[in-house]
Amino acid sequence: MKKLYSKSKLLAVLSALLIASAMVSCEPKGSNGTDPTGQTTDYPEENYLNYVRIVSEVLEQDAFRVYAYWQGTNNLTGEEQTRLNEEECCPGIIASGYRVYLEQPESGATIYGSQKNVINQIIQGCIDIATEVADAKIGEPYDAGDVYGVESWYSFNSFTDYEDNIISIENSLLGGPEDMRDEKLSICSLVASKSEAGKANADNVKNLIAQAREQLSSFTEPFRDIVLRKANGASTPAIDEVRTTIQSLSAAMDEMKQFVPDDESGAQEIIDHYVQHTVIDIYKDLYDEAGKLKDLVTAYSENPTQENLNAVCSQWKTTRVPWELSEAFLYGPVANYQIDPHLDSWPLSQLNINAIMSSNLDWANEDGSSFGSNTIGFHTLEYLSFKDGAPRVITDLFAKDGYVTIENTGSY
Repeated sequence: MKKLYSKSKLLAVLSALLIASAMVSCEPKGSNGTDPTGQTTDYPEENYLNYVRIVSEVLEQDAFRVYAYWQGTNNLTGEEQTRLNEEECCPGIIASGYRVYLEQPESGATIYGSQKNVINQIIQGCIDIATEVADAKIGEPYDAGDVYGVESWYSFNSFTDYEDNIISIENSLLGGPEDMRDEKLSICSLVASKSEAGKANADNVKNLIAQAREQLSSFTEPFRDIVLRKANGASTPAIDEVRTTIQSLSAAMDEMKQFVPDDESGAQEIIDHYVQHTVIDIYKDLYDEAGKLKDLVTAYSENPTQENLNAVCSQWKTTRVPWELSEAFLYGPVANYQIDPHLDSWPLSQLNINAIMSSNLDWANEDGSSFGSNTIGFHTLEYLSFKDGAPRVITDLFAKDGYVTIENTGSY
């Protein structure tokens, strides 16, 4: 998740004020089939269908971009190289890809300088996402009782996202995704092999990962509803417990850095395994699944049936998994080329979404490049497709001839 407050807080505030002034009642409600705002807006059907299509196309291109940047032109297929040349979508891409900086850290072009620094970067990426899950994704909306601050609440996918983030840490430190895992080629094994203190730290990290996953998977109601109860004065102790676990995990991983040895024997194989199976393979999965999502959205935009929308929503959740599994390595191209905010900005801008959906754009020649980050990506597609954790009901969405009816998001 990329929050946009630093770049567009003023727009967010103005948007919130405009929404508030237009609403008769905007008190959040629970997941009982009633949308949280109670207010709706009608948009031209053509605009909605074109917008949802373009959002999916931009998402798919961004998935291709981050994969291509890591692979480099020398490692792309002929078809992928042709696409790269035709779309000119990866300025600054290098032949060997960003992967070379990790695989050959002592080469002249490196930005890391040593294998120890590479391993510390991998650990830091894990610390960053653990801190974000505990503090920003869970803590901030829960502490404030801010139901509109809950990421992925249209689809009720929040806790799944958070657990996938923890799995991203697990994959990074324990030797890759489960189907390709080799614990002998893991950072945990490396630090455990050098000292008893390192072994104790590695065991603690593994135990905290397992505990956090178990706690997150135990929630059976949407995080949105838990936050709503908090806004009404009722706390949920299990939320405090899982936050404490993830904060402890973050601290343990920070401690792990001191056990990364200066002796780099064995580090090369660990880094190579991480780059190929934890990073490249997951980004390739994201690229493949985003392509399927784009095709399903295109079919839906051409024939907006309930069956087609259901397929879009199912594939949205499938595509979401590799993205969340990549959040322990939100460094390199995904950050350098602003791909993270393109794919995953939250909150959305109701003001800008309203403007796009009400506009007279030349949709045949629109590629989304004029849209802001808080009007594209996973969450915009989620908003346009889901309501109360399920696909929108087509007969409600297209109830008025020539228009679609969508409730205001309540987001900023």
